[in-house]
Amino acid sequence: MRSQAHLAETYGGIQSNSAPPTNAAHVAILRECYELFHFLATGIARLSIETSNDLFEMDKRVTVEEVYAFRSKRSEWATAFDAGLRDLFEKRLAGARRKGRRPDTLQAFDALRVVSDNDATKQSALEKISRRLDQAAKPELDALEWRVSVLFGEAPGRDVDNPFGPAYLLDAIGMTSRAVYAEPRIWKPLMERVVGDFIPAIHKTYLQLNRLLAQRKILPEIGAVLRARSDLRPADDGRLLPLFSRLINDIHPSLQAWRTLDLSAAAAASYNLAPLSSNPYEAAAASVPPPAPKAIGDFPQLNAMMVSGTLTSVMETLDHWQRNDPLDEYLRAHPPTEFDPATTPVNRIPWIHAAIAANVSEESHRSVVDVVGFLFDYLFRDPSIPPGFKKIFEGLQLPFLKAALLDPTMFTDKKNPTRRLLDELAAAAVCAEDDEPYAEAYGKYAAKVVAAIRREFQMDPDVFAYACEVLQKFSDQWQQRTAPTMQPHVDAGLAAEERDADRSRVRVLIRDKLSGINVPFDIRTFVATVWADYMTSVRLAHGVQSDAYAASVKVMDDMLWSITAKRRTGQRARLSAMIPPMIRGLRAGGAAVKVSEEKIDCFLAVLYNLHMAAINPAEVKAAPSRVTSGFAATSAEPKQIENLHDFVTDLVLGTWLAFDQNGTAVKLRLSWVSPWRATYIFANRSGSMLKVFTPEELAWEMSTGRVALIQEPVPLFERATSATLEYLAGQKGGQNASAIQAVEKAVPGPPADANTAATEAATRSA
Repeated sequence: MRSQAHLAETYGGIQSNSAPPTNAAHVAILRECYELFHFLATGIARLSIETSNDLFEMDKRVTVEEVYAFRSKRSEWATAFDAGLRDLFEKRLAGARRKGRRPDTLQAFDALRVVSDNDATKQSALEKISRRLDQAAKPELDALEWRVSVLFGEAPGRDVDNPFGPAYLLDAIGMTSRAVYAEPRIWKPLMERVVGDFIPAIHKTYLQLNRLLAQRKILPEIGAVLRARSDLRPADDGRLLPLFSRLINDIHPSLQAWRTLDLSAAAAASYNLAPLSSNPYEAAAASVPPPAPKAIGDFPQLNAMMVSGTLTSVMETLDHWQRNDPLDEYLRAHPPTEFDPATTPVNRIPWIHAAIAANVSEESHRSVVDVVGFLFDYLFRDPSIPPGFKKIFEGLQLPFLKAALLDPTMFTDKKNPTRRLLDELAAAAVCAEDDEPYAEAYGKYAAKVVAAIRREFQMDPDVFAYACEVLQKFSDQWQQRTAPTMQPHVDAGLAAEERDADRSRVRVLIRDKLSGINVPFDIRTFVATVWADYMTSVRLAHGVQSDAYAASVKVMDDMLWSITAKRRTGQRARLSAMIPPMIRGLRAGGAAVKVSEEKIDCFLAVLYNLHMAAINPAEVKAAPSRVTSGFAATSAEPKQIENLHDFVTDLVLGTWLAFDQNGTAVKLRLSWVSPWRATYIFANRSGSMLKVFTPEELAWEMSTGRVALIQEPVPLFERATSATLEYLAGQKGGQNASAIQAVEKAVPGPPADANTAATEAATRSA
């Protein structure tokens, strides 16, 4: 049987009925995920049941005999939980979904409910703690459920039947507890205890599952996408336009005024409107000539057979303005003093909508115009796109509006060529201004592409598809230019991992052990240096499946567990028994890698203070869970990151960061990551500037403010849609309809007892 250390490294370091999945590779990945999930979940459950000696201390309804009977069956409970969890997974893999699922907060709790029980207090406590489990899981659960839906071949949504989700955990805990302990006075408090012990560990569990799936190339970018995705965004993009329409018309009926070009209402809608005295599109609407006859070899032209009858005249007007923009003529004849039209883009959509509003009768078409207007408003404000390049995108407004009216499925189809071109053109512009050779080439290339679309697009989307191909060739050429500069660093990173493979794998294991929790700086430093050296030496000398290596992993696990808050008697009793052997192990490990006694003593003094804080958690102030990432690299608000070290560990290729170099922001993109994520290479577009980091070094630089996040690789359309939804919903009294309820504050722990004194004495003597 494989050792715990080997399992920890293997899985911690990798980083109604429905049809079962048919893709053999996906089934294999699901089974791999289950092995990791099972290893972590059974470990948490086993620790919870082992520290349950104090469970019925204050419950007078439970007799001494019942307490003894409860303790005698704890190993049986652990075995049954193991089997129950596996049975639930196998049934789901075979195509059987959970029964009785409802899209409300109690869907996961239904399996735990016993209607005949009259203990309303315990029932309420179970419901409350189940909700807390859901809330604790949410930060990583959303990404996990998107990935699981891909593996099962199902559409992502709010009701993904995820066999690794909290609902399945609650099922396993509930049926195991009721099967082993028939008396509700026993199994209900036990369930409450076990579920409560999963709460602090569930985030870490799902984080490791997501890392495994990312390494298996299952939506590796989904974490970044979901961070940018609004909770208001429907899982089914087919409901996106109706949602926009409802938000604008129902939640904000006052925003209808902008369609008649009421400037105050338009400003309230956050549009970049030029302060013009009149609408040039209204004046030009009456003088649009009929379409010219089609010449042989030309692109298909607009006609009533291809366009909705209610839009025929509108599309002909837009087609004419695409080549002869009335606003261009107006600005040349009446140059404004408030801005420079040669460098400042103007959102034309509100002016165009005001001019064509009388001919746009269908609400769905009006919603399309609304969304396109907000999309370009976001683009013109996006701080990741250099101001000098935003003017280029101005020429895409009319072609994009025409394409959206011709084919509204662009809002649901990520592969739509019109949408892809806008996304890829924006992605190619990010942080281009600091790289002069690339900036010059991109400016000319993008302007040429936009001019060709304005000249040639009438109704055939192949124009956009061809433009995407041209742009991809341009990007590939510049990517190839960076390869020779990066190659020596790539070779060095690969050689280092191959030469020191054991250390690389130990580092990955340690990163996973430290993930999902806020670890004090001194502990993180000790584990990442001294203990990493010790584990590497043991691994080299004895192998990964040896007892010595398993013992080194256990000492690290025990130390990380020992510094968390201990509010219960059973936890304090375990801590007091754990401390002496743990301290001996830490001293022996330090001595093995020749760390001085003085340095070890300093570290143990810090550890002692953390143990005292753990057994008196009410006296400790909670550390902030979010970290602001660095200096102001852009004009946007600083990006808030839940856990800086986890964020860096899971950094996605294509992420742009700003590096402070003597007060100047040097903007580079993550261009290469070594197989065991020991080396990150950042480069600009031309490869003239490179920086190489380990994840630990990068996390430190970000924590000091010398490195800041600029933009994750999330398509422009995704970011613009979510930002617009948040803006519209936020106008209603600043309330977000999908805001997550705050997690209830933890109750203060019980007063100090004999175990507290024993723990303190053990720590002092050790």
